[in-house]
Amino acid sequence: MEVSVLKLILMAGALQGVILGLLLFSRKANQAANRVFAILLWLLSFHLILVGFDNRDFMVRFPHFSHLTWVLPALYGPLVLVFLRRMTQLAPRLSWREGLYFIPFLIVLGLQLPYLLQSAAAKRAYLDDYARSVQDDFGLSNQLVNFIHLLFFGLCLLVYRAHEKRIRDYYSDLSKVRLDWLGQFLYIAFSVVVLSVFVFYARKFDWPVLSAFYPWHFLGVVAVIYWTAYRALAQPMLFTGEEEAPVPADTIVLFPEEPSEAEVVSGEPQRIALAEKLVKVMEEERLYLNSELTVQDLSHRLAANRQYISEALNIHLGKSFYDFVNDYRVEAFRQLCSDPAHQHYTILGLALEAGFNSKATFNAIFKKKVGMTPSEYIRREKRSLN
Repeated sequence: MEVSVLKLILMAGALQGVILGLLLFSRKANQAANRVFAILLWLLSFHLILVGFDNRDFMVRFPHFSHLTWVLPALYGPLVLVFLRRMTQLAPRLSWREGLYFIPFLIVLGLQLPYLLQSAAAKRAYLDDYARSVQDDFGLSNQLVNFIHLLFFGLCLLVYRAHEKRIRDYYSDLSKVRLDWLGQFLYIAFSVVVLSVFVFYARKFDWPVLSAFYPWHFLGVVAVIYWTAYRALAQPMLFTGEEEAPVPADTIVLFPEEPSEAEVVSGEPQRIALAEKLVKVMEEERLYLNSELTVQDLSHRLAANRQYISEALNIHLGKSFYDFVNDYRVEAFRQLCSDPAHQHYTILGLALEAGFNSKATFNAIFKKKVGMTPSEYIRREKRSLN
């Protein structure tokens, strides 16, 4: 009964993956990213079907399906990394370098090729001793696949975190460039990978109780598919690419090199001068009131390289562009609160006047910088006046 229930759940997850893949593959917006993700979903769905029917009778009847689940998983990590590069605009178009991501898959395929090329009769002879064939599932090949999973999904998290860090140097409002849903997907997927590796070795070494979770850990894959489907239906713009402003392709660096001491010293006068110009133009022209302000806008205004602007802010003022601009916006809000001419404004109205473009963004920034919510701040100010 347990096996049939598991099979039913796996088949439902596979069907959901196929349908969602078809929907994503047919979308014209953000086509490259959606098609990569669709291929990933189809591979996962096929994998779930094979797991659901992973028994001696099925494999003896269809021997050429055996060991495919040893090879296919080596594609998942590379595909997710390619998808991530599209979504973060790190690589809007296909790059030959991305072909290198699939070298581990080719290695795994090479290890399994002698078996995969065997005749159906030879595979049936091997599968006749099904207990031994199942034991082989936990051999070197699948251990290598586990390492590939951890490597690529770990690398994906590094790329995502680098994206989250770098956009603060280029945007004053992150609501259109943050990919929170993608971060959630990556952390969920990484958790499933870690669980799968743990259960794999629990089964390999026959750890009490824990080994019984195999193959129920594949429910984690089903959960990822259903979670993705939910997000695609609830917030379809997430997969259209219409909401994300592109991050300059040369700005996302996993391990950025810190400038040497000599470079810092030699460029100090120029950075100080540029930092002073930034403060001056921000205060005199109140550029922070533009809710869409980016470092590129300042670059055009000051005729300065955007990288130099980021360096001047980070090194001389000790702030990212995001913090630099929003400090002014928070101060503008505080001044508006004490201005009698704006007493009839709502909190959101004051925030919009100060350059913020959403209540959620404003609340988060204000509480972080002031240490209390906007409403608490206003109540405190009113008490101090009385």
